[in-house]
Amino acid sequence: MKFEVINDRGRTVMSCTTASCIPDDDQLTSMSKAGYKFKIDGKTVSVKKLKEIKR
Repeated sequence: MKFEVINDRGRTVMSCTTASCIPDDDQLTSMSKAGYKFKIDGKTVSVKKLKEIKR
């Protein structure tokens, strides 16, 4: 699994290969509101889906 955080300019600002590096729920929500997008294995995923993956 490859997790990526994409900023508003389309650049990857964080990436990792384990679910344990995914930020906590509050951070994900704040990042999403600030315009960041999230991808897993190249596919865009929602904050809700990320929360499910972390559990």
